[in-house]
Amino acid sequence: MPNTKLQAILPYISEERQKKFEDALEQRSRRLCMVLENVYLSRNASAVMRSCDGMGIQDVHLIEDINPWVLNRGVSKGTPSWLTIHRYTNADDPIAACIKALRVNGYKIAVTSPHIDGYEARSLPINKPVAVVMGTEFKGVSKRMMEAADYNVVIPMRGMTESLNISVAAGIIIQRIMENIRNLPPEDWQLAPREKDAVMLDWALKSVKKSDAILKHLGL
Repeated sequence: MPNTKLQAILPYISEERQKKFEDALEQRSRRLCMVLENVYLSRNASAVMRSCDGMGIQDVHLIEDINPWVLNRGVSKGTPSWLTIHRYTNADDPIAACIKALRVNGYKIAVTSPHIDGYEARSLPINKPVAVVMGTEFKGVSKRMMEAADYNVVIPMRGMTESLNISVAAGIIIQRIMENIRNLPPEDWQLAPREKDAVMLDWALKSVKKSDAILKHLGL
């Protein structure tokens, strides 16, 4: 069934812009999502989001019970507009709420830590959808997330430094996992048609000025 709101708003978007949306949606995936747990510097979280968009990840989950995320426009370059961002600010227990949401949607949880042996990103199992959790720059992921984890992910360090900046580490992990995911059959990693329509509508509404008023005028 056609998405009525989408069909109503598309005439207000140029064909070139629509084509850009369609091309991006063909590369979008929910097979991998990122979870940012109390990242201290909002510019780091925004940089991770930019990597997610650039490499085709649609969903980012934010746990902010200690460190709230504030949009850094200079770093993100508008990226959050193109992502589905899940926030748990109204939950009594944001960590539990996030874990529950991931499990309900069939995700395995992989935590990142330089202190625990685990999978390198290129060898992480992807037979099920995977959520990669990155924690605060100072202490890493929480004990509760560690306990909920199905996998640990590591980036081997060859020098004197113990770990990489969170945004750099996220970029490496995302790129290597997504390379493997894209080798799966398309139906295993691409968005379903209804998901594409829903994301396309979200992007379209954010791209057209006074889109809410247009839909109201059309009775939608």
